Amino acid sequence: MYNGLNFCLGYAIGLTMKLRLVLLFALLLIVPALSSCSSQPSPYTVMESYLKAWEESRYGDMYDLLSTASQVSIPRDKFIQRYQAITEGSTILFVKTSFTRDDQLAKAEKQVKLPFSVVMTTGLLGEIREDNVLPLVYEQDKWHVDWSPSLIFKELSGDNRILFEPENPVRGSILDRKGRPLATNGTVVSVGVEPGQIKDEAGVLSALQQQLQIEPDRAKKAYQSARPDWFVPLKTLSVDQAKAAYTKIGKIPGVIFRDETARVYPNGPVAANVIGYMSKVTAEDLKTLVSRGYGEDDLVGRAGIEGWAEKTLAGEKGAKLSVVTPDGKTVKVIAEKPAKNGQDVQLSIDLDLQKQAEQSLGPQAGGVVMMDVKDNSILALATYPRFDPNQFILGFSDAGWNELNNDPLNPFLDRPVASTYPIGSVFKVVTMAAALDKGGFTPNSPFYCTGKWDGLGNGQILGDWLPQGHGHLDLSEGLEESCDVVFYELGKKLDSIDQNLLPTYARGFGYGKPTGLVGLAEAAGLVPDPAWKQANKHDNWYLGDSVNLSIGQGYFLATPLQVANSYAAVAREGSPMTPLLVLKSGDQSFQSQPRGALPTSKATLDVVRQAMKGVTADSKGTAYYAFQGSRLSVAAKTGSAEQSQSTDTHAWFASFAPADNPEIVLLVMVEAKGHGAEVAAPVARKILDGYFEQ
Repeated sequence: MYNGLNFCLGYAIGLTMKLRLVLLFALLLIVPALSSCSSQPSPYTVMESYLKAWEESRYGDMYDLLSTASQVSIPRDKFIQRYQAITEGSTILFVKTSFTRDDQLAKAEKQVKLPFSVVMTTGLLGEIREDNVLPLVYEQDKWHVDWSPSLIFKELSGDNRILFEPENPVRGSILDRKGRPLATNGTVVSVGVEPGQIKDEAGVLSALQQQLQIEPDRAKKAYQSARPDWFVPLKTLSVDQAKAAYTKIGKIPGVIFRDETARVYPNGPVAANVIGYMSKVTAEDLKTLVSRGYGEDDLVGRAGIEGWAEKTLAGEKGAKLSVVTPDGKTVKVIAEKPAKNGQDVQLSIDLDLQKQAEQSLGPQAGGVVMMDVKDNSILALATYPRFDPNQFILGFSDAGWNELNNDPLNPFLDRPVASTYPIGSVFKVVTMAAALDKGGFTPNSPFYCTGKWDGLGNGQILGDWLPQGHGHLDLSEGLEESCDVVFYELGKKLDSIDQNLLPTYARGFGYGKPTGLVGLAEAAGLVPDPAWKQANKHDNWYLGDSVNLSIGQGYFLATPLQVANSYAAVAREGSPMTPLLVLKSGDQSFQSQPRGALPTSKATLDVVRQAMKGVTADSKGTAYYAFQGSRLSVAAKTGSAEQSQSTDTHAWFASFAPADNPEIVLLVMVEAKGHGAEVAAPVARKILDGYFEQ
């Protein structure tokens, strides 16, 4: 019994030891395996890194995650170039990826295919969505992407390639009020060479230099790497220029003339500062325009209406993105959007009146504004100097561009709307209205002018433009003869009542703020007052400031358009309106908008208007000689504004006609050329005679 028990116990103990050894051996095998399984990374970690790198255009980092076989199939530089080319060629702006984790798929040991989605936001085709799968393989203790081109677009397999076909819209035209083109699409001629047809290279280069001023080195560099049958453009000509050039070089072997469609400005520099121009987009432009499909070779409107209405005129670019076979057969159209042609913009400018205004102004720095009193539309907006917008299409020579760009008179400055000046005596209409309303003066209030005035009380003597003085005269005659002494007295009286009175009237007449013009960028001008002077000059407002303001001098500044718009309100007997330049832009129509009322009464305006008639009709009126013999009744005011840059004054003439039933307002300003009566008034006479003769 004892021995049997010992045997059983010994057997059990021996069995237990064997079992322990078996279990220990099993653990030695299982634990490393378990350890190996637990250390294998999730394929989603690599997938997330790969897709994040795609979103951030880190194509090199994407390549680093490819499998060995994938990297053998495509070199790093080719991989990066392919993604860059497709991104840029398809106008892809943003890439956004997403995926949903699946724990069962993540347990794969060697290979796995993980679903994902990508949304590509493009400049021309909107959003393109692709649902795809990302194959990964486990090698060298890591997951790697088993890449193929189909990971970009599913159908991009084998030798298939991406074909991006942009479609450019037709740009809308800019028209005058009668529908005549100011800017439109027409024909230009591109002159170039076809290398394979050149028989005498030296002769071709010499002819191009002599007739088109194309340097031989530049021409040769342009075509030396081109294929023999390529057309290499060298210069763009207008149709007329091309006709003249063709007779001299058109039959030389290798020289090619090719018609192309381009932006043209049929009237050359006429109204150029209103119309604007076009030029190639810059890197800065593309920061905003790339989202609308613009590329580095596109043109964009600059300044003027071309710039303001760019979106309307340009329309919307179209494109088709396809996967095609090597022989060009379409496998799939990934996305397609038809182009949408641009729309026209119609202006209130009358081309005939614009030409007449520019011709009458002549080669004098300055501006002309002509407006229709009834609807406040702008009939002409002339400035000098100007530029020819066609040159931005045809191209400048270095000398031509330097001459234009470095011109001290700045041909790109649209003087009527963007340049401010002291306006001199044309401001006296405002002062007279304020004096009649608030100063206790009447049209017959008497004055005596000796040519000198000492009313400041500090010993300072102010002179009149007429050194010998005007003698005895009343307030109305003071405006007709533009007697400074009369208006010094008015300014002194208004200052004694309230230093802010005259500045407030000036703002009420539309000065010191933009007119509300749509289509062009305009300057605000400046109406100084005690608060402005303290804030900007750190000085008090003195009587001399009010006296200076009474004759449109001192710190006061205004644009020619503001002056014209103010006089238009006077012509309408007190109804200020926004100037109207754009009649229609695409489907949107525009009208002049009311802007309250002048801060004066109709009775006061009647007095002012009657005095303005005497400026041209009375023998003592400042513009009498300029309008002598005219059968037209014109209400006007001349001005000769002193300026700090020159001893010569700016010449002003503001008017409306016919005086008793106004149809148009006309403003002429000539920079630094003398007196308004002698310089600006004769220009106005030509324009008014031409208008009413028609």
